[in-house]
Amino acid sequence: MPAQNRHLENGSVGLVVAGLIATISLYLTGLSMAHSWLLLEVRTQLVADLAAIAAADTMTGIIAGIPCENAREIAAGNGASLDSCRIVSEVVSIRVGKQDLFFEVFASAKAVAMGPT
Repeated sequence: MPAQNRHLENGSVGLVVAGLIATISLYLTGLSMAHSWLLLEVRTQLVADLAAIAAADTMTGIIAGIPCENAREIAAGNGASLDSCRIVSEVVSIRVGKQDLFFEVFASAKAVAMGPT
């Protein structure tokens, strides 16, 4: 086989390998971003749950303070912001938001104040 044809074959193999590496890298980057988003979503839901429980416990007197302020402190302590806090009768409704490098996620939770209010 002439030297010129071998040179072309080697160059083609290099391009195919480079293309495969780029494709695999993009795929793995996509998986990593999806995983990050999922973790952020789960963590944000946990923060919303904790904030709602703290507000409900405040209403029953288990925790001292103001229900929505305690919920705000729980959210802030976990890197989230309290978007809304609504109390209707014995039910506390909370919505929190949390932002990462690429994503912003919101989660809601409700808790019922059990006991004397």
